[in-house]
Amino acid sequence: MSEYKVLSRKYRPKKLEEVVGQDFAVKTLSNAFAEEKLAHAFLFTGIRGVGKTTIARIIAMGLNCEKEKKPTANPCGICSNCKAILQDRFEDVLEIDAASNTGVDDVREIISSLKYRPSKGNYKVFIIDEVHMLSNSAFNALLKTIEEPPSYVKFIFCTTEMKKIPITIVSRCQKYNLNRVSLLSLCSYLKKIVELEKLNVSRDAITIIVRNSEGSIRDSLTILDQCVLTFNDKNVSAENVNQIIGLTSQSFLLDLFFNIVDGDIVKAVKTLKDIYIKGGNPKQLIEDLLNVTYNLIASIAANTNNEIYEKEKFELIIKKCDIPFLNQIWQMLLKGKEEINRVSHPMEALEVVIIRISYSCKLPSVEEVVRNIKEDNKIELNLNPENNNIGTDIQKILEAFPEGKVLKN
Repeated sequence: MSEYKVLSRKYRPKKLEEVVGQDFAVKTLSNAFAEEKLAHAFLFTGIRGVGKTTIARIIAMGLNCEKEKKPTANPCGICSNCKAILQDRFEDVLEIDAASNTGVDDVREIISSLKYRPSKGNYKVFIIDEVHMLSNSAFNALLKTIEEPPSYVKFIFCTTEMKKIPITIVSRCQKYNLNRVSLLSLCSYLKKIVELEKLNVSRDAITIIVRNSEGSIRDSLTILDQCVLTFNDKNVSAENVNQIIGLTSQSFLLDLFFNIVDGDIVKAVKTLKDIYIKGGNPKQLIEDLLNVTYNLIASIAANTNNEIYEKEKFELIIKKCDIPFLNQIWQMLLKGKEEINRVSHPMEALEVVIIRISYSCKLPSVEEVVRNIKEDNKIELNLNPENNNIGTDIQKILEAFPEGKVLKN
């Protein structure tokens, strides 16, 4: 029986040209390999699952690949050295988890081994993952070694916490900041994996997976793996992905948001209870509502089309909204989130939040009130409120609504 590999391991890049979403780092490192101007120490930083350790292993393979007679950015992956590095059993490549080896004694052991030349490959490579977990004394012990290591030694540091690394270490390394992978790149990558694996995963499902991976390739593949395993290779829909991740169905979520902005308290509460009965989590639901609000604001501000939610329902909501209106909803949801985290019955708190927001959406804005007064009185109003003697109550309203104006005869 062959060993099962999760998708994130099965499709882990083995060459720099296969790395997704890190074009700047890939180009720079490829040029360094081509011109044989590789630094003695590298520092890769970025969120989890964007390729820090993967690139480190590719560099180690590129330095020790038997097929090429010199360092290469795209190692063969099939020679004995490459295979041994991929299987973590190559004597000259040592991968260390700094979270488990934090002390100065661990670093001194590395330093003491530097006097021995590589036994199988051309270079000794030390990959230290989560390097920010090293103690101060361990960092200090590394300083001199990192600055002037033997010619056959390379250090590669990986971290998710750049701020915790002493500047004295950073200044001795070539630093590469690995970005979150863009939604477009991740979508294209997942579609490619789905085709290679001959999986039945809908386009909407891929979009939801990508949106919730937060730019992490490993996270997106892990979610995809779980979806496929859960539904036994059957067609994986957007609803299935929502169930796995714990998200609220997009259709129900947009229905709820529409009822809120429409000021229909009865329908909003009914939709909320339907979502709760179907397994919706109040804390996750308010996060989902915040995400919808963000996407509405971003779509209006940039005048771009939505690529995440159902087009018709999303556009129907946009027709009822503008940025000041949505900003008010955003602030109320944030306040509601704090309340939900403080009470013992989150669903009750969420219901109150939904009622409050729905009720406020029925109320006219300050601008609408002033416009109605103007139309009722049929008077010419002064649009410049400067130097006007206004009451303290009106002044408070102006402070609450910076976009508003005092219109006076």
